[in-house]
Amino acid sequence: MEPERPPGDHRRFLKQYAEEYKLGTYFPEKLTLFAKSEPVSFQWLRETEHGSVVFLMSASCSACNMGAVQEFTERFGAFRYCVLFEGSEEAMEQQREIYDLDMPFYLCDTVKLHSQLKVGIVPYALILNKLGQAVGADIFNDCEKLERLAAPLFRVYERSLAQV
Repeated sequence: MEPERPPGDHRRFLKQYAEEYKLGTYFPEKLTLFAKSEPVSFQWLRETEHGSVVFLMSASCSACNMGAVQEFTERFGAFRYCVLFEGSEEAMEQQREIYDLDMPFYLCDTVKLHSQLKVGIVPYALILNKLGQAVGADIFNDCEKLERLAAPLFRVYERSLAQV
């Protein structure tokens, strides 16, 4: 059961700094998730059949709604997903369990990611085509916003189905 949020609570994260993510940018093949750690390969995001979505979330963010992630991923199973999660191992596992999310989770430091992704805000979604290029990117607070962000991915996917 998801905790009740006060009205307007999702707006608190809007005060954070966010520059517009440049669409067409390739998601990095490797990311360094923590200072002084080895880079982790994300090459698999460039090798998907229909595209993927990368969610940036934090345990300390009251606006980070894993319920939206759960709803979106259950409704659109053709894509690959992962979560870059700032928080403890326990908090991450708790979120995976509560929302029954069967996707890769990576613990990270969002400050370290900011220099690599140019995203300094959570909750954030990067919508990637099958080549790993960003076709949508923005903050989100519900499944409907995620659907609007992913619209370019849906259009390409629907065209590919029509050609079969």
